[in-house]
Amino acid sequence: MAAPESLRPRLCRLVRGEQGYGFHLHGGKGRRGQFIRRVEPGSPAEAAALRAGDRLVEVNGVNVESETHHQVVQRIKAVEGQTRLLVVDKETDEELHRRQLTCTEDMAHHGLPPVHDPWEPKPDWARGGSLGSSPDQKDVNGAPRELRPRLCHLRKGPQGYGFNLHSDKSRPGQYIRSVDLDSPAAHSGLRAQDRLIEVNGHNVEGLRHGEVVARIKAQEDEARLLVVDPETDEHFKRLRVTPTEAHVDGPLPSPVTNGTSPAQLNGGSVCSSRSDLPGSDKDTEDGGTWKRDPFQESGLHLSPTAAEAKEKARATRINKRAPQMDWNRKREIFSNF
Repeated sequence: MAAPESLRPRLCRLVRGEQGYGFHLHGGKGRRGQFIRRVEPGSPAEAAALRAGDRLVEVNGVNVESETHHQVVQRIKAVEGQTRLLVVDKETDEELHRRQLTCTEDMAHHGLPPVHDPWEPKPDWARGGSLGSSPDQKDVNGAPRELRPRLCHLRKGPQGYGFNLHSDKSRPGQYIRSVDLDSPAAHSGLRAQDRLIEVNGHNVEGLRHGEVVARIKAQEDEARLLVVDPETDEHFKRLRVTPTEAHVDGPLPSPVTNGTSPAQLNGGSVCSSRSDLPGSDKDTEDGGTWKRDPFQESGLHLSPTAAEAKEKARATRINKRAPQMDWNRKREIFSNF
């Protein structure tokens, strides 16, 4: 087994030959992602050091780990006559997973960060450590890294903004799926895996995919997106604080200490699962009962009439009934900008 210091992703630059690139791509059963199944002898793929068993991470600078087989194939074909593939072998893939690192093109040039690099999250912190954890992680140069949201200003180019937005069925919210190389999105600092918090100053965390897309398109040629990377997202969730533009350059929320239950932390609002819609207090009052007993205050506890009992049972069934399915949402999985 190779030493961790020698493990790194590989950037393979392929120039198409008369018979194509000379490799076979397939989706692994029971495994996430696309894999190189076979490399033809004497092919451009073999010359580029592509190997059978490699897992494909990026195509022409765009992360494709969450894309379908067809989408990845289309990305490879998008640039005629050549392609740039970032891949990892099995050992490198396992090391990245063990250390919870995201594979990047920079790692192909400089290798993985040192095992004890302060940028690398500690195991207990990465799993959601105590609320008292320090928000100031450190970068590779040893300087404090503040976990802040980022405000990205995008101006639309000839090909659009150059990013892909998608909603994940396993978790709420809208996420940046991929960012095109040298696009307005890339220049603004938008990154794959960012979670979208605000669009043009409006919080969109509770909106559906189509509604978020409409807000982005509301201004014809520019958009202002407030986003958080996964580490920052986890940190603010632990503090029960919603990121805002005020956190981009202003004071950051302090960790919640024992016995502290503030309504607001350093200018950030506390996330709550309770609805603020009118009438929500009335609906949840007295354990969700449908009607207050008019005789209760006088000390009498009378059995309900048959009609009242039937009405109460009907109201309970309505409250428990699942909301109507929005079939349009099935088509609102991701959008390109």
